[in-house]
Amino acid sequence: MFPTALALALALAAGSPAPNQDPTPVPTPPPVIVPSGPVLALTADEAVQRALENNADLAVEKFTPEGADLNISDARSVYDPVVFSRVEKQSRTSKATNVFQGGATVDSDTLVYNFGASKAIQTGGAFRVDFNNNRASTNSLITTFNPTYNSSFNANFTQPLLRNRSIDQNRLNLKVTKRNKEITDLQFRSIVVSTLANVRKLYYDLIYAVENLSAQRKSLSLAQKFLNENQIKVNVGTLAPLDVVAAESEVATREEGVVIAENALAEAQDAIKRAILPRNDPEAWKTTIVATDRPTAQPVPVDADAAINTALEKRIDYQVLQKNMQNLEDQVSLAKQGRKPSLDLFANYGTVGAGGTQLRDLQSGNPLPTPLTGGYGDALSEVVGRDFPTWNVGVNFTYPIFNRVGKNAAARGELALEQYRSVIRRSELQIASEVRTASRSVETNFKRVATTQAARTLQQRRLDAEEKKFAAGMSTNFLVTQAQRDLALAEVSEIRAIADYNKSLVDFQRVQEAGLSGGNGLISVR
Repeated sequence: MFPTALALALALAAGSPAPNQDPTPVPTPPPVIVPSGPVLALTADEAVQRALENNADLAVEKFTPEGADLNISDARSVYDPVVFSRVEKQSRTSKATNVFQGGATVDSDTLVYNFGASKAIQTGGAFRVDFNNNRASTNSLITTFNPTYNSSFNANFTQPLLRNRSIDQNRLNLKVTKRNKEITDLQFRSIVVSTLANVRKLYYDLIYAVENLSAQRKSLSLAQKFLNENQIKVNVGTLAPLDVVAAESEVATREEGVVIAENALAEAQDAIKRAILPRNDPEAWKTTIVATDRPTAQPVPVDADAAINTALEKRIDYQVLQKNMQNLEDQVSLAKQGRKPSLDLFANYGTVGAGGTQLRDLQSGNPLPTPLTGGYGDALSEVVGRDFPTWNVGVNFTYPIFNRVGKNAAARGELALEQYRSVIRRSELQIASEVRTASRSVETNFKRVATTQAARTLQQRRLDAEEKKFAAGMSTNFLVTQAQRDLALAEVSEIRAIADYNKSLVDFQRVQEAGLSGGNGLISVR
C-alpha cells in the first residue's frame, strides 16, 4: 500500500504518469481565442467620444432641431412685407343710350396698373398702402377728358385696442414655435445624454462579458485538472473508474458555460459596436473592441435629497414640462381675449388725381376749340401734391351680448391649465422616486460588491480545503466539483456586482439630468 500511495503522491505532485501506467496528459487551460480581425482598444471616455461622433441614432435625431428652425421661420413669415400688383387691359362695347354719345355704339378701353404693399406688425395691427392707376379711352363725345388718367394713393392702418391687443394668433404661433424649438433642443440633448450613458453601460457590460468568459474558462480548467487527477488515481488503483464519470460530467457542464459566455461576449461586442459605428461596415463588424479600463468599486457618497433638488433644476424632461406649461399659459391668454369686446382703431389717408387730354370746358361743358393736351403726369402731379386729399379716423366696436363662445373657451383653457399643473406635480413625485431608487441602487450594489468579494474569498478557501481533503481521501468527487462550481458562481457574481455598481453610478448621474426614459414620450403643447 505504501509504494502505491507514494507513487500516487509523486504523480499528483509532479503531474507525471504513475509507474507502469499509460501516460496521462497534463491538464492545460483552455486556449485563449485570439481575434482574427483588427483590434480596437478603447477607454470608456474614448468609446463615449466615438458614440458622440458616429452614433446612428444621434445622426437621425440631429435633423429635428433644424426642422424646428424652419418652423420658426414659417411663423415669422406672417410679419414679412407683402407686395402686390395688378395689370389689366379692359375693352367694352356698349349700345349708346343718348344722342350726345355720338354714335350707335360706345367703345371704351381701360388699362389698369395698380401696385401696393401690406405688412402685419407685432402689436396685432397692420399697414397697407395702395397706389392705383388707370388709363381710359372712349369714342363717346360727352367725355370731358379723352384719354383719361386716374391715380390714387391710399394708406390704411388698423390696431386692436381691447381684444387681441396683448396677444393674437400670429404672436401666439411665433412664441409657441420658438419655445418648441427650445423643447426640441432639450429633447435632443436628452437623447445625447441617454445615448452616452448607455454607451458607458455597454462598456461595463463588455468588461463583464470578458471577465465572465475568463471565469468560465478558469472553472473549466479546474474541472479538467480535477478530471485528470481522478484519472491518475484510477490508473494507480486508488479510485474506482465509476468516480471519473462525475468529473467528466462536470467538465461537459463547464464547457457549456464557456460556450454561453463566448456568445454573451459576442453579443456585448455587437452592442457596443452598434453604438459607436456610423454605418453598416463589414470590416468594422470584424473588429474586436478591447476595453482598457477596469471598473473599480470605490465608494461614492450619495445624497438623495441633494440629488432630487439637482434633478428638479436640471432634468430635461421637467424643463420640457415647464416650457409646455408656458405654451399653455399663452394659449389660455389668447382664449381670454375672446371675453373682451372688439375695439379696433382704424385710420386712412388718401389722395387722388386725374388728367388727360381735355376736350370740353369744365364749367360750361362745351367743346374746346383746341383740345388741351395732357397725360399721366397731370394725374400723378395732383397725387403727389395732395391736391384732393381724403382721410378718416375712427373705431369699430363689436361685442356679442352673451359671448358664450369666448367665455367657454377661456373656461376650457383654465381647466387645461389646472390639469397640467397636476401633471407637473405628478412629474415631481416621479422624479423624486426615480432619484431615490437610483441612489438606493448605488448603495445596494456597493454592498453587493463587498459581500460577493467576501463570498469569493471564502469559496476559494473552501475549494482549497476540499481538494486537500480529497487528496487525503477525506472528501468526495461531489464535494470537490460542488466547491469548484460554487467558486465559479462566486467569481461571476463578484464581476457582475462590480459592473452593476458602476452602471448604477452612471444611472444615478443620468437620472439627475435626463431621466431613465431617455427623453422619449415627452408631451409637447403646440
